[in-house]
Amino acid sequence: MRTRIFAVALAACIPAAVFAQGKGARSIDTASSSSSSSSSRASSASSGARSPTSHDLADLNPAALLINKRKKIPLSDSTVAQLKAVEKRINERNAQFFSTYDSVRKWTMPIGDNAATQGFGLRGGVADSKLMAPAVSPAEQAKMQSSMRDLRALMGDLRERRKPDVTDALGVVPDAQKKAAADLLAQQDGDLEKLIGGRP
Repeated sequence: MRTRIFAVALAACIPAAVFAQGKGARSIDTASSSSSSSSSRASSASSGARSPTSHDLADLNPAALLINKRKKIPLSDSTVAQLKAVEKRINERNAQFFSTYDSVRKWTMPIGDNAATQGFGLRGGVADSKLMAPAVSPAEQAKMQSSMRDLRALMGDLRERRKPDVTDALGVVPDAQKKAAADLLAQQDGDLEKLIGGRP
């Protein structure tokens, strides 16, 4: 009798165990899929997040550098006044370029990425903010990749645009100070390469 009761009880437990196991497997699959989606989003956003802003690039105005280093070179007040005029001209010349750069850079990051990274979950941690971010759609992913290619092309264009900027800035520096000014601008060229990730 006891053997029969045990057999009946065992038979009743087997379906429940199988159901629980199946439910657990589905939960693992769901979590794995969610984790994969989050990883894809993080990977897609990382390049855009590392890209310098237009303000970062505009700060590398060669005339502005020489003005800031006027005591080190040194430069007279009249030369500094000329450099300020060159600085303004460079900023105006590159204004549309940087506007385009900002527009393209915006699309290298997922929609709502700023809200996701600035927001916080119940515990206020970075992991919570990532969980709040929606998954990246295939169309959005394609747009981001296309925009990253455009952004890299713009960075290449910036190298060429910088050449006349440097020429204009050095053009108002007296010959006696040109070597010192050129050395400073060469260092700034290196800073630019670090910002945009070196030559492709």
